Amino acid sequence: MVEKVRLVPTTENSHPFARAAEKCHFAENGYVEEEYFVYGKANLYDADENEKPFVIAADVPYVNRVLVRRPADVQRFSGNIVIELLNPTAHIDIDRMWVNSWRYFARHGDIYIGMVSKPDVFDSLINFDRERYAEIDWPNPLPDREVPENLMFPLQTQWENGLLWDIMADCGRLFKTTGPNNPLNRYMEGKTWLYLTGWSQCTGFINRYLRSFYPLTHEQIFDGYLNAGGGAQLAPINSYRSYGTRRIFGGEGQSVFGCPVPFIALNTESENQMTAWSGDSDAPGRLFRSYQFPGSAHDEKNNLDEWYRNDPDLPPEGRQPYRGLEGEVSNYPYTYLFHMTFARLFTWVREGIPAPHMPFIEMEQAVSEDGSYAFVNRKDGFGNALGGIRTAALDYPTARYFNWCNEPQPDGSIRHNWLYGHAEPFSAAFLTELYGSLAHYRQLVEKATAYHVQQGFVLPEDAEDLVNEVTEMAAARGLK
Repeated sequence: MVEKVRLVPTTENSHPFARAAEKCHFAENGYVEEEYFVYGKANLYDADENEKPFVIAADVPYVNRVLVRRPADVQRFSGNIVIELLNPTAHIDIDRMWVNSWRYFARHGDIYIGMVSKPDVFDSLINFDRERYAEIDWPNPLPDREVPENLMFPLQTQWENGLLWDIMADCGRLFKTTGPNNPLNRYMEGKTWLYLTGWSQCTGFINRYLRSFYPLTHEQIFDGYLNAGGGAQLAPINSYRSYGTRRIFGGEGQSVFGCPVPFIALNTESENQMTAWSGDSDAPGRLFRSYQFPGSAHDEKNNLDEWYRNDPDLPPEGRQPYRGLEGEVSNYPYTYLFHMTFARLFTWVREGIPAPHMPFIEMEQAVSEDGSYAFVNRKDGFGNALGGIRTAALDYPTARYFNWCNEPQPDGSIRHNWLYGHAEPFSAAFLTELYGSLAHYRQLVEKATAYHVQQGFVLPEDAEDLVNEVTEMAAARGLK
């Protein structure tokens, strides 16, 4: 239960970690960024063999932080409020859904809220600004529990991840009310819709909430969900429990994901082979779509290499450019597909028009080196994936796209990074042989993009920018 909300002011000497106001040109876009601390109490849970939760410690006090990015003019507000569970995997708050979608949000007047989702990031916040973040806390009320050996992520016993479920629900309720604690209450005069989204590890948090906590009360806090870069795995219910399997993505028996309101699962080529969604659903209580983006990778140029490069708020090791041994960092233009996916979710929720069914990435069975069988993505003659939600960058490629790279390590070893994509550009001579000239290539890209708009892959408002970006990629690779 939320007891208090406090604005943490931005000054010349102190500002929020993971700020976006300068990177995203808020002054020009008419947006404002604010940071708040939310004070409340949460229960800590364990779960039985059916994943039904029960309380093991009650009313644990917590202090959490949220980042609010909103249109300065209330009249611009669209009615959409998107809460992102900030990704903690790198031990910093990663606002990946914002990074991939902020142009769409700012264009339409949506409110974005980034919420800390795991205390793994607290050390980085305190190291960044000890005075600003001294209060933040998810204390562990039961520190004497036995620590299991098979945890996927390191355990910090002073804090407890398992407070998340009540903190998440508290945050949702807070931003749906018109009460004095809601710093957005003046935006609540009209109809609003609340969406929960998360990237990679955070998809497991959303899955756990829907599997274990929603059934307890059937309280509909969130009107729609967008999980990206993950599968159907359930996050551990508290810090002393582990994933059922060491594979963070996927799991046996996963099928259509059950959800009482619209739910879209978005996957890049880094995950689609492991998630193995069996299909879409329009059945009541099982509203589900799987949207799959061929050519894309979990991590790529826009959302990692360029976003964090030379960021003064990060330690030096956090702002390294792409270091893969192969080709160049992948620059596949999939942010436009994030825009489209949010637009489809919003329409599904607000107007009751189901999100269109989209083609899946095509797969085929292959024999692994050890003789076992596995399903892999089918490739075209250029080596790029077939099927899925496409752009002109795949239909008329200027590179072969991979969802992985190999990175040299300080000790001289090579690490296979299966999430960070790279591209192998075609030579200028080959591009000329394929497309003739840059002017002709642009005509092909325009035609393909018009078709993709018709198919619902690309929003009409993004078509021109996408054409320009894909054409510029060809020019950078030597097509004249």
